[in-house]
Amino acid sequence: MKVTCTKTASIVCGLAMALTTSFAHTATTANCKSTVNVSSGARTTTIVELFTSEGCDSCPPADKWFSRLSAQKNGVVPLAYHVDYWDYIGWKDRFARAEYAQRQRSEVRRQGGNTVYTPQVLLDGQDARQWSAQARFDSTLAAIAARTPRARIAVQANPTDAVLDISLSIGVDSTDRADADAYIVITENNLLSRVTAGENRGVTLAHDHVVRELLGPVAIDTRMDRNTDFKRAITLPTVWKREDLTVAAFVQHRRTGEILQAVSAPICR
Repeated sequence: MKVTCTKTASIVCGLAMALTTSFAHTATTANCKSTVNVSSGARTTTIVELFTSEGCDSCPPADKWFSRLSAQKNGVVPLAYHVDYWDYIGWKDRFARAEYAQRQRSEVRRQGGNTVYTPQVLLDGQDARQWSAQARFDSTLAAIAARTPRARIAVQANPTDAVLDISLSIGVDSTDRADADAYIVITENNLLSRVTAGENRGVTLAHDHVVRELLGPVAIDTRMDRNTDFKRAITLPTVWKREDLTVAAFVQHRRTGEILQAVSAPICR
């Protein structure tokens, strides 16, 4: 698969207009050890995926735009995947993982493409090259939100000092059940890197919605009228700031890449 890094100076940082979300968030106490529950509602929520790298000098404008997105303001779950395929050009991105680059390649192949690049934005599983065009981005989000949800998600997260115990319950419409996969994601906000080599040498980069952990795919139970329930325990490294962590889950159609439903909630309330 061909890999390219865009070198354009015409990126405009557009902020998507606010959309109403359908999230229901509750927590038993207002601290980082409270039980957090999040469940999907009557509107369809999708994910926005940014594939980025601290080693690519075209990425900082996209990173800044992406930081402005949120579930509460924009009705989306933003996920920033740092890829590792630019590490060789002089700067090793400390947030990058090979599996994130593999997800990018898999998503591109699913849509019939053969080129990955940074920064690349996928909206609802589709390449969104015009992400900086505010009107088009908002229109797409509004159309997605108007769709009847084809999946239902309920997440419970119990954080401790070292582990996040996650329970996930998912129901999927019968027409999509055989082709649906579930994912759990942990993201972190308010991250800074002082880059001392490579294309962004001398620049301090700020990041939000950085994917720290991606679990899945988990196949959905195909039996009628039965939810798929499963649990995962995620180790929380000491370097992860608990107050900046978010737990998210989404259901994706295996063949089309469409997001059937997504939810997210901060771990600390």
